[in-house]
Amino acid sequence: MDTPREEAFDRLAHLAAELLHVPLTIISLVDANKQFFKADFGLPSPFSETRELPIDASLCRYTLEGESIISSNALADPFLKFHPSTGPWGIVAIIVLPLINPEGHVLGTFCCIEPKVREWTAQELKVMRELTASIMTEINLRNQITKLKTEQNLRDTFVAALTHDLRTPLTASKLSLQLLGRRHPDMPSVQTSVARVNQSLDRAERMIQNLLDASQIQAGKHVALKLSECDLHAITVQTLEELTAVYTDRFVLKAEGTFQLMADPIGLRRIVENLASNAAKYGAPGTPIEVVLGRSGAQVTLQVKNQGNPILGEDLKNIFEPFHRSRSATESAEKGWGLGLPLVRGFAEAHGGRASVTSSAEEGTCFTITLPLDARARAQTRLELLTSDRVAPASDVSVSTRE
Repeated sequence: MDTPREEAFDRLAHLAAELLHVPLTIISLVDANKQFFKADFGLPSPFSETRELPIDASLCRYTLEGESIISSNALADPFLKFHPSTGPWGIVAIIVLPLINPEGHVLGTFCCIEPKVREWTAQELKVMRELTASIMTEINLRNQITKLKTEQNLRDTFVAALTHDLRTPLTASKLSLQLLGRRHPDMPSVQTSVARVNQSLDRAERMIQNLLDASQIQAGKHVALKLSECDLHAITVQTLEELTAVYTDRFVLKAEGTFQLMADPIGLRRIVENLASNAAKYGAPGTPIEVVLGRSGAQVTLQVKNQGNPILGEDLKNIFEPFHRSRSATESAEKGWGLGLPLVRGFAEAHGGRASVTSSAEEGTCFTITLPLDARARAQTRLELLTSDRVAPASDVSVSTRE
């Protein structure tokens, strides 16, 4: 109600007038007090300016039960001829069809009016019904967009509150843990326990950050990058060494050449960590996991290969979607949120790269990440878009160079 005119609805009103050769068509919304003219063709003054009519003077109120009004001669109709709008509006032949939403509520009407007696044909009635369906499609799409925006805002608020509330006790726990380690430096058992708990807290912090980043990706936003000169080979070696403590010595690193990048080292680490840990969790137990670094021109590639049950069909198609878990992952004993692979793709694309996967029973599963040697061009493009569209502050991307 009371919304501005919109081209989509005006176009449908004009189309009905042309197809049925009538001088007046109206798309109306109705509430308890008035009939609101959302769109029209040929609406006379002053109604074309006020765009409303008191509900007591409206024929549309009689369609609120979902029934249509179709008449070839309203002046001879015992119901219509005494209605206060029939004479002043010049209504003789009329079609009034209710606009009914998927929940069964009548939102308003679509009507066409002819100021002379006219027998409506079956084809003309079909045209009006088809156009009425198109109007409801437009209305339903707008409702869905509004709902999606509301859900997105709620999700963003929830994730922000959740991550904030979880980080506070984690920070307090880590401080207490550090204090405990300093108080008992000469007790190996205490130091071992401190290290183990600290690793668990670090993992919890990474999960919180994954949730926050995945929420941004699902909302169509890029993850934040902090670019600096870094060595992909060194980052990969360090990450695999840390994962070996959890998944045993299954990782086989193959690398030829140098891999100095202008990139986000934390983002690169999270790419390697997610792909390698996924391969260890969901690949065939006890089999080696190959991590291959390659370079071609101004690009580098990171491949993580494992043996085991292949990823097929819709799972392969949707594997990088947030919160999607393949059938094998769901059926395994490993628990997860389905956030790792979306984050891998998100970080790759934020650098100006891409992520892909192939999988078969013969060749195993191979995830391939392709990255530019220098992500500054991509970062600058993103920065310009963010600044021009005012989507996010410029601090989402920062670049530093180490001599």
